[in-house]
Amino acid sequence: MATRQRKVERHRAKRHKKQRDRQVFTLRHKQRLASDAHPIHACVVNRNWREAGEATILMAREVAAGHVSMAAFLVDIWAMGLKDAWGRTDIPASKFDESVARLDEQLEKCSLNLGTARHLVYGGIQLARDLGFRLPRRYERWTALLGTLPEGESPDMSIFLCGGKIRLICSYQDLKARIIGTTPEKFLNRPDVEFIMGDDDFTLVDDDDDEFNDMVTELVQKMLDRARQWCFANGQVPHPLLSEVISASLEAIIQGTPPDIDPENDIIEALSDEQQEEVMRQTASFLSASFAHDPDGLSTAMEQFDGFMHSMASSQGLADVFGLGED
Repeated sequence: MATRQRKVERHRAKRHKKQRDRQVFTLRHKQRLASDAHPIHACVVNRNWREAGEATILMAREVAAGHVSMAAFLVDIWAMGLKDAWGRTDIPASKFDESVARLDEQLEKCSLNLGTARHLVYGGIQLARDLGFRLPRRYERWTALLGTLPEGESPDMSIFLCGGKIRLICSYQDLKARIIGTTPEKFLNRPDVEFIMGDDDFTLVDDDDDEFNDMVTELVQKMLDRARQWCFANGQVPHPLLSEVISASLEAIIQGTPPDIDPENDIIEALSDEQQEEVMRQTASFLSASFAHDPDGLSTAMEQFDGFMHSMASSQGLADVFGLGED
């Protein structure tokens, strides 16, 4: 009995130490958020984007020494607008540079200034909405890395369409999957539409990434529902950025958790101290790069998430959140 009590005390002391460390980390993070410490590492596009009617954009911000958060966008300039958006919260800069090199093998790349990138992506979003095309899931996560257009400035829509006409270059199946609010036949009957049958529908997201995103989206929604309940129970209004904090944290935890994790252990305890610190660094670096325009809001959302996580006393508490039951 005495041995069990000592184990409980050691476990409690260890948890309290981690809580203090996280509080110190959060304070340091708040101070760092106020500065523009995330310069653009690179921003490139296929050189022939105007002639081809399609822009493949890769951009990254520096988030730590040798590390970047990256985003990739596929914009159909002549018809569908923003077709795909994808990224990674924190990767070695060398891996991003490899992605840029692969793009150069497929399509000759050139540098793209951030302002033009914003007009292409945000204009692509507006074009998709105006014409009734489905936008990529969770695209806001990655457009946050671009930053916003200057106040009062709208996307330059003169970049889009082809001689004032909608020029579709895709398969019928791709059109059917992306069009919303009408049928492909009705859309193709518009007098301003030119349809060219394409052989291949290129996307930035492969099947594995799509499956990973589906899993994260489901887990985020479950945790967000419970986190909001915790906020209301503690007299707090859930911050709009709370979902982003949860999403980035879960992705970092999933990517950093060893495959042979013991399900009986606390999810956080299953990671070493070094792994926990890395997860926290990845989460904070990505979020601070994406939402540097709202440091106070981000700090509030992070504190709400931190308080909610500390209310989960064990791995079973988190398992209940995810609806996993005893097994």
